[in-house]
Amino acid sequence: MTEADDHARSEARRTLGRAGVARALADHLQHRASYYGRRYVAASRLATPSAAQARPNEPLVAAATGSGPATSAKPRVTGESSPRDDRSSTEGGGKASDPRQKALRAEAATWTAGQKLEYLRTKNVGDCRRCPLASGRRHIVFGVGNPEADLMFVGEAPGAEEDRRGEPFVGAAGQRLTAWIESFGLTRSDVYIANVLKCRPPHNRDPQPQEVATCSPFLRAQIRVIQPKVIVALGRFAGNLLCGRDARLGELRRRTHTYLDPSAEGPVPLVVTYHPSYVLRTETDQRRSPVKTPRSTNDMVLMDLTRAVNLVKGAVD
Repeated sequence: MTEADDHARSEARRTLGRAGVARALADHLQHRASYYGRRYVAASRLATPSAAQARPNEPLVAAATGSGPATSAKPRVTGESSPRDDRSSTEGGGKASDPRQKALRAEAATWTAGQKLEYLRTKNVGDCRRCPLASGRRHIVFGVGNPEADLMFVGEAPGAEEDRRGEPFVGAAGQRLTAWIESFGLTRSDVYIANVLKCRPPHNRDPQPQEVATCSPFLRAQIRVIQPKVIVALGRFAGNLLCGRDARLGELRRRTHTYLDPSAEGPVPLVVTYHPSYVLRTETDQRRSPVKTPRSTNDMVLMDLTRAVNLVKGAVD
């Protein structure tokens, strides 16, 4: 091998090394960008990016109904997936670096909760591929209900029917949840319903820690936008996540907790109760058992929800 050949090979190795570093850096920046918009929208109520930042070949983000400006009718948010968009804006809702950014932030101040949720759904969550659950899902199940709800329900994860339809709590457990809501003179359109995970775990298994860590910031962003007066956590996973604890559900039910978020406007009362799926299972077991319990789990849930509704009334009054 001549000296020239050796020099050429060395240059090629250096070039490939630089290309590898560049690719690694690009992958790292893309990974950061996938969370960039989520932090921005979640940072504050004034931190919603402008619709003018959408890509030229994609429709501008409208209100939560997806058609025209938001109205006082409190539009319904569906849970269908949408293409991912870029997320160019000031990180974390920080200070704008130039007059254009200041103008965009001023425009963002006029956005309704419905518009912010729609941006979060379509642009930040988008066609999320941040964890392996994406490979087995049919739909991303974002949330449904009133973007300005006083009462918010948070479950664990979508089931088979929810995954098929793209809306939370529409199966048997959802029918029971709807019955609970209606027993207090409310409808599903009066409250907001979401889950910790936006994609269905295989075989309805429990959420894994990494899945919760990846997906829960979207839930926290939803809470920041909606600003509910009271949150009801359905089940142990949602309860422990929002309480910041690791306790049994029976212990969590004993008192009213506080949901804390440094970026939110203030603490939110949190009531933890049984998940409707658990209630349905226990009812089946009780029917088969010769021993009758004095109080059913359904009665316990209604007691917990009565406390939550009374807290809402106190906050509103």
